[in-house]
Amino acid sequence: MESVKVSVLLPVYNGGLTLSQAIASILCQNMTEFELIIIDDCSTDNSASIIRQYAEKDSRINPVFHDVNIGLARTLNEGLSLAQSDFVARMDQDDESLPQRLRIQHDYMHGHPEVTVVGSYVYHMGAKQEFDRLVELPSEAEQIKQTLLQYNCMYHPSVMMRRNKICDLGGYQAEFKNAEDYDLWLRVSKIYPLTNITEPLLRYRFSVTGMTLSRKWEQLFYVYLAQACHENEMRSMEFANLKAQEMLKKMDKAYFLREVANGTISELLKLKLWRDAIDLTWKFSIDVGVKKSVHLLMRVVKSYLIPHVS
Repeated sequence: MESVKVSVLLPVYNGGLTLSQAIASILCQNMTEFELIIIDDCSTDNSASIIRQYAEKDSRINPVFHDVNIGLARTLNEGLSLAQSDFVARMDQDDESLPQRLRIQHDYMHGHPEVTVVGSYVYHMGAKQEFDRLVELPSEAEQIKQTLLQYNCMYHPSVMMRRNKICDLGGYQAEFKNAEDYDLWLRVSKIYPLTNITEPLLRYRFSVTGMTLSRKWEQLFYVYLAQACHENEMRSMEFANLKAQEMLKKMDKAYFLREVANGTISELLKLKLWRDAIDLTWKFSIDVGVKKSVHLLMRVVKSYLIPHVS
């Protein structure tokens, strides 16, 4: 096996439908000196079988299988501890890295020793590749630092990071459910620069599997919790929890849910993912009501019949 220049960390949980494409996109990189750490967190589908099939054919794959589910944060920290390289690239089970990704990010990190985390522009994955949509993000360190105070502008599966510095900061924290990455970027930004390469290096699947507005509302609490910890680092977690609850109470829940529903459906229509849009519209009806759902459904139908309308 060649010397490892990059460790790719891919956590998996019930990713059987898309996992093969994700793994293949790493194995097809134009940089070959990497290891691919795939950690299956006790999946109940065929994920483990897929991982074993690839691992038998390519020695660069280091497969790990959990007997019990331990959650994303602990799984990622385990992956960081296993990594042979200080450069760790994140990857998700339903996305695809473009062939030049690892080489470009590896060379960038070598040329910018002050940067601890580098992401990139991404494509939102359309129904066909011709329908992919480019997402441009803040790129300069100071711009990202300020933007992070408002929202997460780093696509987690697009990043490459310096393992030693991330571990020194405590790695991922399980307290921030579904916002583990956002909390980490906020902690990094206090000390080190984060940047985004102004070139798309990842096709990001705009997945709605398991998505509900209730979960988005729950996630908002953990976003606020991360912000509260960032602003009050000398205070206790109990204080941060109270602060996050106060912030959540100030948010108009009905308005928030409507905005999430509108934004999500609009993005799905731009990507020509009409079936996902229809499925999600019905799921949203529980939280936004039948009248709003019918309005959303009419938008989907209109977009399908008149494709340039979204």
